[in-house]
Amino acid sequence: MSILSWLKEVTIGDNSAGFIDTNSMVFANGEEHFHGLDMKTALDAHMAWEKRLEDKIGGKNHEPLDVATVGSDCNCTLGKWLYGSAKMQFGETPEYLELRQVHADFHLNAGEIVNNVLNGDREKALKNLRELRFQSGKVQLSLVRFYSHVHQ
Repeated sequence: MSILSWLKEVTIGDNSAGFIDTNSMVFANGEEHFHGLDMKTALDAHMAWEKRLEDKIGGKNHEPLDVATVGSDCNCTLGKWLYGSAKMQFGETPEYLELRQVHADFHLNAGEIVNNVLNGDREKALKNLRELRFQSGKVQLSLVRFYSHVHQ
């Protein structure tokens, strides 16, 4: 299913569409690249954070994670794009502003999870991880809405 087909299903209320599964997503010709952003890479990276942080909470991930770096929304591919070329081209559109906000919320929560783990508060980290999964879906949906708005 193409991104635009998926968005149409979601926006008309077909709940079976769910969040984007980029492993099964088939991008239509030209869809994957969006004004300098590889959407599949950006979506996959945010979905990977869920697993990395889940493993960190469970003690399976021993990579050093810095709260400030993880919590910053301008270090990842999507963030660099949002604060770079996307801001210059689309910075005043409501869709851009929504995407930037949900993306910032996602990273703020991810940083909080790292902070919880470092402080030994596993319970709070797990609670925040559940919220992060929801926020990941919001990032996906906002990105696709933004894409759809630009391609109208």
